[in-house]
Amino acid sequence: MTRSAFPSRRAVLAALGAVAVAPARAQAAWPSRPVRLIVPLAPGGTADGTARLLADKLSGLWGQQVIVENRAGAAGIIGMEAIARAEPDGYTLGMGNINTVATNHLLRPKLSYDPLKDFTDIAWLTTSPLFLIVHPAVPAATAAEFVAYAKANPNKLSFASIGSGSSMHLAMEMLQQRTGIRLLHVPYKGMGAAVQDLIAGNVSSTLDITTMAMVHAGKLRALAVASDKRYPREPDVPSFGEQGLSGLELTTWLSLHAPAGLSPELTARINTDVNRVLAMPEVRAGIEKMNLDPIGGSPADLQAMLGRERSRYAELIRQAGITVD
Repeated sequence: MTRSAFPSRRAVLAALGAVAVAPARAQAAWPSRPVRLIVPLAPGGTADGTARLLADKLSGLWGQQVIVENRAGAAGIIGMEAIARAEPDGYTLGMGNINTVATNHLLRPKLSYDPLKDFTDIAWLTTSPLFLIVHPAVPAATAAEFVAYAKANPNKLSFASIGSGSSMHLAMEMLQQRTGIRLLHVPYKGMGAAVQDLIAGNVSSTLDITTMAMVHAGKLRALAVASDKRYPREPDVPSFGEQGLSGLELTTWLSLHAPAGLSPELTARINTDVNRVLAMPEVRAGIEKMNLDPIGGSPADLQAMLGRERSRYAELIRQAGITVD
């Protein structure tokens, strides 16, 4: 009996069926190996702390280790490049913040990645307001007095940031635009050196949240929280809204991303699991201990927030003529 050189109809259908179920089986098998979570910043900050809280709980949910990998340098560009260039298979995730996914492309025309095209947006993780913090020698007990003194003495007061174009720098530029004051910008390579100089009186002020620890230690003073209402975890600090600066909301936030091209199924699964983790009481407590507020929500929620932030920072950067070498 001669066997046909062509496969039977039954064989063709069986083969097509195998191809059809292969992606589903691969999807169901994820993750079958460790997942890396890239933090484009140095260890020790709020992004690193939040990433480690997520990694610990996601490892338990997924049955595979989630490894935090710090890839700091160049305003977060090194880490974001690593995320953008990875395979969109769910085994590389990354932390985002204002600089890396909202402003770097506005400040650096030759940026090596495109935050609008090179990432899959997964979840909005945290947010927190910034605080106007000064050295005790600054002759102001309120934000209103700070503004009045700065207006009467242009460029006499200074402010610290972690670099030109950083979220702290841009936030202070917003305050200056709103009030008409002029402060001397003193950029630092890291917050540690900035805080040391602020405590020593070598720089006058900053807009930050991590520095609140030094306020509680009695070494610095908080004049206001940059929001319309007082911050529940710092109820003794008056708001901008109380001091004639309503509508000036200055925040910092963290987000979660993957390389562009991650499947909708994996995006949805990771988003769901991240929301489960953010709802865990011990995770919420750990995030709130860093003076951050857990957010969560859908990828669409994150994309809407990113759209708002990119628009307002684009206008600020254009009006202030801010550039980064």
